[in-house]
Amino acid sequence: MSLNDTESGHIFHAHAYVLEATLEQPVQNRTGRQALVDLPSDGKYQFQSAKPFQLFGVLSYRSGYTQVAGHKSPKGNGHTTLATSVIEDLNVLDVVTADRVVGQISTTHPFTGQAPSVTFLGTRFVNLRIGGHKVDVETDLHILGHQAPAGGASYLDDAGVLARMSQQHARIKAGGDLPDWANDHFRDNGVSLSEGRASCSLVKKIHGNPGQCFGHVIDVPHFGKIFLGELTVQRKPAKSKDEEEAYHFHLTMIRLQMGCIGTGSAKIVAMDANGKGGKGGGG
Repeated sequence: MSLNDTESGHIFHAHAYVLEATLEQPVQNRTGRQALVDLPSDGKYQFQSAKPFQLFGVLSYRSGYTQVAGHKSPKGNGHTTLATSVIEDLNVLDVVTADRVVGQISTTHPFTGQAPSVTFLGTRFVNLRIGGHKVDVETDLHILGHQAPAGGASYLDDAGVLARMSQQHARIKAGGDLPDWANDHFRDNGVSLSEGRASCSLVKKIHGNPGQCFGHVIDVPHFGKIFLGELTVQRKPAKSKDEEEAYHFHLTMIRLQMGCIGTGSAKIVAMDANGKGGKGGGG
C-alpha cells in the first residue's frame, strides 16, 4: 500500500470557542459560541480572533483567539490535529478574573489505526483570581499518560488511565462531609464504559481559593460553582468493519454555575478534537 493510500481514509475533526453563556439574572441573555472555529474534514488551518466583548457589567474579556489545524505529522507517523482556545483579561461579575486562560489539545493518529496519542501542552491559567484572591492551580497534563496506550489499546481499557481517574475522584470523596450536589457530581469514578465515556480534570489541586474546594471544583458563597479543567474522553464505536473506532477529547477550562448575585451558566475556553479513519486510513 502506498503512503497516499494509507493517508486517504482520515477524517479530521476539531472545534474551539472562547465563550458560551446563558444568563438569567441580573439580565436575561443567551450568548452563542464566540470566536468559534471548525476544522474542515480534510484538515488545513482555521483561525479566529476574539474582539473585546462586554455583556453589561456581568461578563467581559479584552481579547482572545481560537485556532484549529489538521495535517500529516512532520514525523511522518500519522495525522496531527490541533485545537486551541485563548482568552485574555476575563472578568465575571468582578468575582472571577484572569489575565489569560489557555486550553490546547494536540493529537496524533497513527497511520495504522491505533488510538491517538494526546497532549495538552500549553494549557494553563495565568493570574486566576476569585473574589480578589490569587488562586494557584496545580495541573496534571498527563492524566491520560505520556503516550497512547500500549498495543493500540483503548484509553477506556487502559489500567493506568482508569486508575488515575479513579484516584482523582477518590481523593475528593475521601475528604468527607460532601454537600449533596458534590455527592451527586462525584457519585462514580467518572467512567461509564457502557456509554463509552470517561470524565476527569486536568486540575490536580487548587491553592488559595476563597470558597470550599472539592478537587477541581470551587463553591464560592453568594456566587456559585466554578469547575476548572474538565476533560471528557469519548469513544465512538466503528460503524462498519472497514472503520476504526473514533475518539473525541472535550476540554473546558472554566465552567460556571452561578446562582446568587448572578444566575446562569457559562463555558469559557472550550475545545474538542479528534477525527477518525478507515482501517489503514489513520484511525
